[in-house]
Amino acid sequence: MSTPLVSPDDRLPTFAEVKSFNPVAAWDRLTPAQQRQIGILAVELGVVGGVLSYDHSHLTKSEAGEINNMESDLLTNFTQEIEPLWGQLYGWSLDWLRVAA
Repeated sequence: MSTPLVSPDDRLPTFAEVKSFNPVAAWDRLTPAQQRQIGILAVELGVVGGVLSYDHSHLTKSEAGEINNMESDLLTNFTQEIEPLWGQLYGWSLDWLRVAA
């Protein structure tokens, strides 16, 4: 009995794939629209998240908490946007699933 094939989009990368991940090649595999969307999310996450790296004694505890929540929400959104692209980012292809009849 053969092992069922798993769609590239439905599997996690192996340790070796993570260690050898090439972000430049992954970026080049994205369409311009995907690059734009990921870039926007990354800039937004970097700007909001970067705020927390500095002393903000001028912020109230509530304001600092709100920024922390914003960063958490942005990271969640960024991850949700990236996850469906894993197969494409890792260069996995459905071509290996095609079997000649």
